[in-house]
Amino acid sequence: MKKEKRRSSRKLLRIEARYQDPDSRVLKGVLRNISLSGLYIETKNTLSAGTRLHMSLDATDLGKVIDVAGTVVRVDERAGMAVEFDDKSNREIRLLLSTLRKLDQASMLALIRSGLGD
Repeated sequence: MKKEKRRSSRKLLRIEARYQDPDSRVLKGVLRNISLSGLYIETKNTLSAGTRLHMSLDATDLGKVIDVAGTVVRVDERAGMAVEFDDKSNREIRLLLSTLRKLDQASMLALIRSGLGD
């Protein structure tokens, strides 16, 4: 069994992520999961491990776009890439994760209530 290397728990989601390659071309991907320490972008336009990049995340749950910087730490060719954040105490990322937790809790409460009503 493979040992888990993550320091922070991650939340699954699907939001659009835009980032630039070293030639300043704007590329798009889909954010698949996020934690306080980083994220995974599903994209066919991967960058090399060690590449620094700036990303814009369309966080519609917050009604804003979150800009964040990081470094590519793992690449799955033609599938996506893992990025570690430069600022692991980013206030907007913390707010996004808090909002996702609240949405999860509200969904669970609704499921429990619907089960009790049967």
